[in-house]
Amino acid sequence: MRPHKGTNGRFTTLHTHVMERITALPYTTLFLVWFMLAGLFGMAYAVLATYLPAHAPQQLLGLPTLTRIGDSLYYSIITATSTGYGDIVPMGFSKVLASTQAISSLFIFATLVTKLVSQQQELAVRQMHRLTYEDVFHNTREGLFVIRKDFDHLIAKVEQRDMPTTEDWEDMATAFKQGQSLLMEIPDFYDTENQLYMIDERREQLLQEAVHRTLHRINQLIDECAIAGIDWMAQREVAQELTEFLHVVEKVTTLWRERSPYAKHESFETILRLKERAGNRMKGTIQKG
Repeated sequence: MRPHKGTNGRFTTLHTHVMERITALPYTTLFLVWFMLAGLFGMAYAVLATYLPAHAPQQLLGLPTLTRIGDSLYYSIITATSTGYGDIVPMGFSKVLASTQAISSLFIFATLVTKLVSQQQELAVRQMHRLTYEDVFHNTREGLFVIRKDFDHLIAKVEQRDMPTTEDWEDMATAFKQGQSLLMEIPDFYDTENQLYMIDERREQLLQEAVHRTLHRINQLIDECAIAGIDWMAQREVAQELTEFLHVVEKVTTLWRERSPYAKHESFETILRLKERAGNRMKGTIQKG
């Protein structure tokens, strides 16, 4: 049986909806609403002083029309700002109007202040995210650079027909493992949900270039090992980490291409081709074995 939603529940839902609509208003609209309320209440005080003097602020009685209207607006603004000089005192029904105006005006003013504070907090959060991701961006590029240096060392060693040591194979496996972690951070540079950070096109191109160069080194290393007759696939951990690295490349590049707001996709295609080339060389090595 569906639970009964009573009056309190409907009132809470309506109250929440009204609060959300009001807080979503821009600053200029909130100020205009506050100013219009002050004008409307001011006109109400003037009408009471003209037609129902017993329910009007007494200091407005007996004044010329323009002076009465001006003093009514003055009293309305003083009430809206909760200044309360005491030179004009409400009587009768005008007490209800003054109380209603004070509450509604304070609510709008509090909303305006809250939006200002919230905006400053949002700016601070955006700045923090930007600085954080800038640091992650540089660490990602530097990490890929370090990996390429490890590959360059192994390539130079293989070219000299110097058989890699156990330590060299361990470094190679570690490089592939580190590369996986670095690549998985790239999609986070495109915060499409919260819009707190979005990498610019220049930095995207720098990241694409770093990934491209890293894959090029891997292909070069595989080729050199094949030329030197080094059975690197016999190193199970190296082969496993490289397989996982290529899997991460495909997964990340696909997601990367989807999240990128820039129209240039040639670099993504190049990355995927280099990934396929390395994968095909691994399959060819396995078949030969």
